Amino acid sequence: MLILKKINNNVALASSDAGEEIVVFGKGVGFHEMPYELEDESVIQRVFRDVDEKCIGGFANIADDVLLVASDIVAMADKALDCALAGNLVVCLADHLQYALERTGDGIAIENPLSHEVAFVYPREVELGRRGIELVSERMGVNLPESEITSIALHLVNAEVDGMGSSQDMDLVMKSTVILERATQVIEGQLGQQLDRTSYAYVRFVAHLRFLIRRLMRGGCKETENSGLFRQAARDFPDAYRCAAGINEYLKRDYNWSCSDEEMLYLMMHVNRLRQS
Repeated sequence: MLILKKINNNVALASSDAGEEIVVFGKGVGFHEMPYELEDESVIQRVFRDVDEKCIGGFANIADDVLLVASDIVAMADKALDCALAGNLVVCLADHLQYALERTGDGIAIENPLSHEVAFVYPREVELGRRGIELVSERMGVNLPESEITSIALHLVNAEVDGMGSSQDMDLVMKSTVILERATQVIEGQLGQQLDRTSYAYVRFVAHLRFLIRRLMRGGCKETENSGLFRQAARDFPDAYRCAAGINEYLKRDYNWSCSDEEMLYLMMHVNRLRQS
């Protein structure tokens, strides 16, 4: 393996044998004169792929134990969540954990006002956040406040959104969290039943609504030839239509967004799946 550039004494930019540019962590890998050929690759403890160039420098000031625990939380999430996670997640999460540890050491606890909403909409990510602070406690002997469960969960959600995982996407995550809870309440109120938030249908609904919100934030949705199909479906499935219309009215009232007929049709399809789950 060719080590290209030092990030700190134990982290370096490297090129794999396949020519892939990667970030590697291992004792002393950044200590030598650059570039050099690393002959004993057993010293490499972690390999990070698909890290955006502008984020690579973030590794420089992260403590080794924080980076290791962050990478293990990401590894847990990668197994538990049925989607690709952004390559930047490790460095973003490690940076957050380092500051959280410093705040905890100084006796500063910051409440997260979205804790209830995040737990409601993203139960899988919240469970991973809980396991994450347990891992920090086991490895580092520091008990992070409960609010950090939500913070870790939001970093995971942010890394799922569109493969970026940068802090610039966090506004989307915050809006999505509130909107998803309200949309779920609209559906439950219209149908007169509680939704199973552990079902595959609900996971699919959450994913669809996230991408809808992203499109609406970036300028709305275009009408297509499916308007006629939507009108027919509205007549055939009045309960699903009322749910979709209620969500659309909420988006208009609170965000000045409006769904196209095609997006209304997709919402109705998800509502029908939710009723059957």
